[in-house]
Amino acid sequence: MCAGSALRQEEFHRQEYRQEYRRCLEREFRQGRAGPCSDPSFGERLGQRLRREPAVLGALQEDAPVLLARGLRDRPDPGPALRGLAGAFQLLELAAVNLYLFPWRKEFGTVQTFSGAYMHLLRPALPEDDLVRSFGRLGYERRGWHCLAVTRPLSEPELVAAACGFFACRLECEILAEVVRRLRPRRLRAEDLLEARRLAGDVEACVEMLQQLGTQHEAAANCGDSVDLYQETPAGPEDTGGEDAAPAVPWRDPGSPRGAQDVPGRSWDHRRDGKCGQEPVPSLGNPNLDTSSSLLFLEQELSGAGSPLSTLAAGSRSPQVPGEPQNSPTSPSQEAPELPCYQLHSCLRRGALPSYCCTTCQQLHASTCAAGQACRTHHHGQELRSERQQRLWLQRTEVDMLLADSSAPWS
Repeated sequence: MCAGSALRQEEFHRQEYRQEYRRCLEREFRQGRAGPCSDPSFGERLGQRLRREPAVLGALQEDAPVLLARGLRDRPDPGPALRGLAGAFQLLELAAVNLYLFPWRKEFGTVQTFSGAYMHLLRPALPEDDLVRSFGRLGYERRGWHCLAVTRPLSEPELVAAACGFFACRLECEILAEVVRRLRPRRLRAEDLLEARRLAGDVEACVEMLQQLGTQHEAAANCGDSVDLYQETPAGPEDTGGEDAAPAVPWRDPGSPRGAQDVPGRSWDHRRDGKCGQEPVPSLGNPNLDTSSSLLFLEQELSGAGSPLSTLAAGSRSPQVPGEPQNSPTSPSQEAPELPCYQLHSCLRRGALPSYCCTTCQQLHASTCAAGQACRTHHHGQELRSERQQRLWLQRTEVDMLLADSSAPWS
């Protein structure tokens, strides 16, 4: 199936679900019920589709994966957090349904952010910024410190689309909660749960992947091979004088002219004795510099290629077939794969660490960058949470920029 046909089919199914959701609302309203969709047949049908294809969630609501990730961030046990998220999405769905069914009722035109439902159900489940954006999908905007008001009434199809999206988010929370229940008493990390759901897709495959990951963790804990009895290794940054393992590369604004401060091989402090400061970067003119293998190592570190879940997913997708030649290690004579070249977005200033890497635009963004927020919604990428990961991505990207500058003709 070509890409155009797949997009048309996806749009057809999206409209089909929204129209069926609308019929359910109107049927329940005629029967004297007004509120979130409670039709069991429609919920079962959409839930089964989500169980098989989690990408349907993003088709019905683009920012749903981001909302789930932020709602589960830093939660030691995703089970209670998922129940809270499901309740929050049900309240957001109710707000959309009220505007759709009762557009003339003025009390639905404002939301008091100090109300009990907002304070005790919405705010504990989602960050405030995400709540404001979610209500913004319904036409609400901030009015003062404690009030959201409808300033741009939406059309009926827009309200139905928003309500259906929140309904799908609620179903996804129930699916994730089922995965958590099936794996008890093992406690899952929220990050592992979401990554396995994304990589495996099908719920059964997701449960199996997380079971294998738990088995690997238990084996590693019982093995005790993480301690080297015969060789001292640094326990943390404090044992290495606070320096990061990856040396930094001189930063240069892509729009600034090339000057003495941009010469590869000098550290930021430009000290001549070389005894203090950061380790110099090898000269790009050195013919013995193997930049391809260095960047390949960084690519493996940064993309999580060595993470247990990625390894499990890769192993399940590409099994060896008997009778076919097995994969062999790359010989030294073979060329290393060409890696994409990344750039620092203009939001990043000298010395600032990135918080998001967009693999679609191939750019790094700061946490407050508006373009980065758009990439999180519409593109593929990853959040850079640990300082080590942020420094590695910064180093890799600055090396890319230096290599690109060195290969460009001098003007």
